[in-house]
Amino acid sequence: MIHVSRPARYSWKTALIGGVLFCVFLILPVSAQEKPYIALDEILQRTEAILQWDPYRGQGALVRGASMLTFSTDVDAVVVNFRQIYPVDSPRRVGGALTFSPGFLDLALRVFPPAAQTRRIAAFFIDPGHGGKDSGAVGTHSNPDGTTRQLREKDIVLDVAIRLKDLLMQRYPDREVVLSRETDKYLTLEERTNVANQIDTASDETVVFVSIHANASLNKKATGFEVWFLPPEYRRRDLVNSERTGVDDPDVLTILNTMREEEITIESILLARNVLTGMESRIGGRSPNRGLREESWYVVRNAKMPSILIEVGFVTNTEESILLSQPEYLQDITEGIYTGLQNFVRNYEELGIE
Repeated sequence: MIHVSRPARYSWKTALIGGVLFCVFLILPVSAQEKPYIALDEILQRTEAILQWDPYRGQGALVRGASMLTFSTDVDAVVVNFRQIYPVDSPRRVGGALTFSPGFLDLALRVFPPAAQTRRIAAFFIDPGHGGKDSGAVGTHSNPDGTTRQLREKDIVLDVAIRLKDLLMQRYPDREVVLSRETDKYLTLEERTNVANQIDTASDETVVFVSIHANASLNKKATGFEVWFLPPEYRRRDLVNSERTGVDDPDVLTILNTMREEEITIESILLARNVLTGMESRIGGRSPNRGLREESWYVVRNAKMPSILIEVGFVTNTEESILLSQPEYLQDITEGIYTGLQNFVRNYEELGIE
């Protein structure tokens, strides 16, 4: 509230000046008016977003569905979906708690508007890499008795894929869960993506593509798990077609393809982030988290859907090879991936994607 002392003689000039000052106050920017900052709980409630927070760096992100708003307590700007930068007063700490400017809330409500349409994950496509004549990475190690043992990538990833299918079918009995292979069978990369791309979905549905692999390195000390997604600058083609959209104009189809490409890119990054976090929660204490990585692997660049490639560990590392030989550890890996998929589905469906 602004308190103005009234002069003894109140003239029309005084009233005019007062009115001008009041109008100026109304049009001042939010920062100049010093409106009260807003508590984090209200931000989360009104946006229905989830907070990801790094207290050491003072950096965080609001995430809902495929949308992300990244901020820092030291920077008067935010980044939306890794691409667009907007000037906004940085969050403040009040009594140790984060508070946000009204301008931040206004932008957040534009990034996370009320969901106009519910979208759905119709199917999970799980691709255990290699198989048959293609063993994938092989780790050969010496046993205490002088004999040797081999650990083959194709066996590890098939085990994890079958376990993952069981968990997903129990949790989502109304969805398809498709494995590219359920036996020691050889498939080309093209065959894998073709099966995934041919899964029938409605206009408001999509498929999630998860390719599972195990790593190898000439450096026997290399160890850890990681999740890969397609680099955002990679350009996919033929994501939409005239039969699906009812549009024949090539220029319009190009625009629609670009829009869908951007959606899939964001969805894939969030899918990777959720799965990596899920794996960290289950095996992070026993295997190093090597983080999110970008590469244009064949299966992720040719899958017309959110897609990631997971490396569960190194078969060439002696200590990790022992872990990867244990059914209990493979179950932990599976549950980590499953947790990540659950969180992604929740964000995608319950909170909506615009």
